[in-house]
Amino acid sequence: MRGSPFFDGVTQSEVAIAGEAAKVPIFYYDGTATQAVFAARLGALRRLMPDPRFCPARIAPGLGAIAVTCFEYRDTDLGPYNELAISVVLNEPWFLPNLPGLALMSSVRRRQLHAWVQHLPVTTEIARAGGVDFYNYPKFIAGIDFEEDDERRVCRLSEGAEHILTLSGNRIATPRSEQLQLFSHLWMDGQPQGSEFKINAIEMGKSVQPGVASLALGDRHPIARELAELIAWRRPLQYQYMARFEGILYGPEHLSLPLLAKAAAATAAQPA
Repeated sequence: MRGSPFFDGVTQSEVAIAGEAAKVPIFYYDGTATQAVFAARLGALRRLMPDPRFCPARIAPGLGAIAVTCFEYRDTDLGPYNELAISVVLNEPWFLPNLPGLALMSSVRRRQLHAWVQHLPVTTEIARAGGVDFYNYPKFIAGIDFEEDDERRVCRLSEGAEHILTLSGNRIATPRSEQLQLFSHLWMDGQPQGSEFKINAIEMGKSVQPGVASLALGDRHPIARELAELIAWRRPLQYQYMARFEGILYGPEHLSLPLLAKAAAATAAQPA
């Protein structure tokens, strides 16, 4: 929430994104998120990576992991918008032994998740432009719609008339409150790029129970077909529900001279 001590001590700078005034780091004052982690074919995940320094985490022989995370941001420095992340869990640093389950267990223990972001649709142009221009996030405008009742929360992703996926999860109990770090690994200007999304989960719950969440894929959209080939089975390994959270998006991690020039030019062009 605005005025929360979570944001204390973090200095923001004025920038322009898509011709609109904005601030970085970006503050996310109020949101809800659901996440499901699925087993995926390790060889296929490796073929997605643009560089050997991105190493998909091994969870079992021949298997890696894909996370599908649905965000509903009700109040941010960019205004309200929705977002859905399709990410590959990484073994980070890439040169450490990639033993089965080690990276995933370590991420739970340290409350840090390192992931390659494969797709990141959003619902507003300012969110799309800021992510693409300054981080090279794979963002595009899409329909991301939420429905919920007393028992379930459903997120449906579509592009135009094409259904991509629907993630449905239980509204499990949220007794936990803790801080998490999501490290996004990207590729920009022929080199690794990255960012940190620090989250203060105010109301959070986790579950590994069978049937706590389900994933339905569309028939024709390229992303749906890609996921159908990657995911080994659609019962999640882990499910997480954050009924309320706040966050800070830092970065980009690598501030190259062209990127600094782009930010300065965009801000200089913004009317006073």
